Amino acid sequence: MIGIVVKHLQKVKSMKVNTPTTILSSEEITALKPAERETYIRNLIKSILRLNETGVMVSEIVEATNLNRITVTKHLEYLVAIREAYKKDRGIGAVYYLNGRLVHPTDRLNINFGNKIYEFVKLENPEGEFVFIQEKEQDWLRVTTVKGGIMLRCSDLREFLKGLQKFMVVAEQCGGAKKVGY
Repeated sequence: MIGIVVKHLQKVKSMKVNTPTTILSSEEITALKPAERETYIRNLIKSILRLNETGVMVSEIVEATNLNRITVTKHLEYLVAIREAYKKDRGIGAVYYLNGRLVHPTDRLNINFGNKIYEFVKLENPEGEFVFIQEKEQDWLRVTTVKGGIMLRCSDLREFLKGLQKFMVVAEQCGGAKKVGY
């Protein structure tokens, strides 16, 4: 068993990760303002995920970018939390993937409630087809921030909506939801 793990680790170590053509040096990254640094690193990691459809491990990103392991893990976990990426545990570690591609450009809908935006997108990834619902918020400068999201298998969408309708009845009885005619 140990021999198999060592061979797998050697194979993973020898794999090259596709990266963007230009990556800032550690000194250049450190010179950025904190918010710019966070945005740069997050976008860099998203680019790496986009360029590696078969997935990447934390160690591969660290080796390719010279970023700190904790920093890479933090940004990957954030991308997973807001559902822009997903991870699969693979025995010796987790493999991270960009969370699908748009099935068709028309498979997108935005619903606005004041400064909240709910974006509905139909995605496809190796696990199947999904509806991705992402909550975003705009501040007074019109800067949009992702607050969270959920993914539902397309095949589960009708059951999800039935459950949501049942919950709306309960919420209306509590006075917590306004009746909306559709």
